[in-house]
Amino acid sequence: MVVKGRLMKTLILAAGRFDDELKAQIADDREPRLDVFELATRLGADFVDFRAADQSRVLEVRALRRAFGPSAAVAYLGWQMSDQYDALFTTGEDIGIPLAAFMRPRRSRCSHTMIAHTLSPGKKGVFFRWLDVGRRIDRILCYSTSEERYIVERLHVPAEKVERIYFHADDHFFKPIGSAPEPDLICAAGQLLRDYDTLVEAVRDLPVRVQIAAGSPWIERPLEPTKTLPPNVSWGRLSRFDLRALYRRSALAVVPIFQNEYQTGIATILEMMAAGKCVIATRTRGQTDTIVDGVTGLYVPPGEPTALRATIARMLEHPEDAAKIGQNARRFVEEQASLDRFVDRVAQAIQVGHGARLAA
Repeated sequence: MVVKGRLMKTLILAAGRFDDELKAQIADDREPRLDVFELATRLGADFVDFRAADQSRVLEVRALRRAFGPSAAVAYLGWQMSDQYDALFTTGEDIGIPLAAFMRPRRSRCSHTMIAHTLSPGKKGVFFRWLDVGRRIDRILCYSTSEERYIVERLHVPAEKVERIYFHADDHFFKPIGSAPEPDLICAAGQLLRDYDTLVEAVRDLPVRVQIAAGSPWIERPLEPTKTLPPNVSWGRLSRFDLRALYRRSALAVVPIFQNEYQTGIATILEMMAAGKCVIATRTRGQTDTIVDGVTGLYVPPGEPTALRATIARMLEHPEDAAKIGQNARRFVEEQASLDRFVDRVAQAIQVGHGARLAA
């Protein structure tokens, strides 16, 4: 987008630490491509991440980091730099809400587009209802119908500001390799709100091997089993490179989730789908819009090991059906939820948000 005869200057405020070592791992095909890097390249944008908050000597930044964490500190840095940019993009509400609060008193032509992972927790709603931070967010992107509805109906954000888009997987990194999977191997992965107890109970005494890769790139604290595991279940955190290999070797993929309000597990689900796997996921109130039951994946009810066991057994007995679902899943990611499609949609949303700010 051109602003006053020049390219729009964009600053990305990102949760995480994105350094040259990570870039090298991506270049070596050890890690999937990252949306922050891809979007920065696409827009010619700068970005500020947790490293900037760690290294800052500004007293206010250091105080915010100690009191509220690195996201608030990054938001403050973005606010301080906003006069140098036409558009700000925040990768989540952890940065986007405090940024909007900082920006609210200031009259500025700098626009703000925010990803909203979940705004349903009450403490987040306070900022919208009582501090009216929605005035300083020009575009909100969310990943599920339930979240979109909550933002519009409960937080009273104008519908024209809200857009639902698909989350993404790097379909280049997580592509299938064409070799036959191990017919008795089932994989599960991820950490946040995972109901692995239900999975373990479902596969107890089944003639299968289950490998649970319990971990997340965004969570440092390890997740440990709550009970002694049966002999056919293994547990351990994996690198993204080794996780990709596990997906490829597995006959089925399972994402068991506790009931909750937002799209928990969506990154893992899309990675598995990109790898061409038949994914069995828990149908929660928030896990919507990606899996079409029986077409691109399979849903089971929350906390019901009997139902999960029956679905696993059925798919293992009919590998041709599982393969067809996996092919459909791969096609869905390629057409709707690839990293490149995601970057295009976010870039367009930033432009729309900035246009709305200029017209206001």
